[in-house]
Amino acid sequence: MHGSRLDARLFRELALGTIPNRHVFPDSPPPGASPYYVICNSVPKAGTYLLIELVRALGGHVDVGYHTYTSSISKLNPDGSFDYGRALPAPLWASALNSGYFCASHTDYCPYLEQYFLGRPEHKMLFIVRDPRDIVMSWVDFVYHSAAYPKMRKWNAYLRAAGSAAHPDDASRITSTILSLPRSGIKNFMSWLDSPACLTVRFEELYTELAADDVARSSFPVLHRICDYLGLPRKTAAELDVLGRGLTASGRGRKVGVYNERMMPHHFDLLRNEAFQELVVEFGYEPTPLRKPARIGFGAARRLAGRAFRSVQGSVIRRQAAEAGGSASTE
Repeated sequence: MHGSRLDARLFRELALGTIPNRHVFPDSPPPGASPYYVICNSVPKAGTYLLIELVRALGGHVDVGYHTYTSSISKLNPDGSFDYGRALPAPLWASALNSGYFCASHTDYCPYLEQYFLGRPEHKMLFIVRDPRDIVMSWVDFVYHSAAYPKMRKWNAYLRAAGSAAHPDDASRITSTILSLPRSGIKNFMSWLDSPACLTVRFEELYTELAADDVARSSFPVLHRICDYLGLPRKTAAELDVLGRGLTASGRGRKVGVYNERMMPHHFDLLRNEAFQELVVEFGYEPTPLRKPARIGFGAARRLAGRAFRSVQGSVIRRQAAEAGGSASTE
């Protein structure tokens, strides 16, 4: 059957209550007190766990214990590993979510799913977006450096080893990720940006507010908008402790604009490729600017320093000689 016709039939059956889905999330803990459930949705590595830890800290919701995807769900184990994903389309797992729960999700936009959500008064979705250039850096650090990546799936340990062999240095890993991100399915999420079925927030804005170290600060527009959307009391960053607690946290101090520090001039050439530039612009960020000034490597810097030292040394010698000559002529 054609995909759209299948989706329409599935949602119709769900609306009629003819599909049993009581056992989608077995062994889940008791739910929280909130009258809503929350789906923390994003493109992978855009800030899903920042949302997860924030919703957890705000209270009222309990983690259902599963990660949800467009066509499957996976149970998260206490050691950070995942069970093999169960093939379960989003309409089925979504219809099984009850009030008081939240879940991490990487779910593509679907018009039928959007309309189904809009018909559920207990539905809430937070959708977080991030600069695709920083998503590249987050992917590189996650795959090649995080302790979480090889634990999540058995296959991941093999992928890390194979990737390290093919891309042995940071520059080549960044290049590979820039080239692959536009082909990763990231564009399938774009329509959530303007959907009435979710509240869209920017990673950069939320992270900046949560990282604020000024206890006297009273303005938290993004954080307070999230609290209002979830029907929870407003809190300040000082009352929450969410940064660095996520399952895939890299431990890197800087989270915003880090690509400017590690990308080289040839990476910026790749960022201006039409496919990648489209991602940047469509997700609401400024296009990649003109060519980044070439970096001076260590060897070149050392040679420049040597020339500068010899130049200064020569000037001193010439000055001393001139002074000695002047003294001799006056005696």
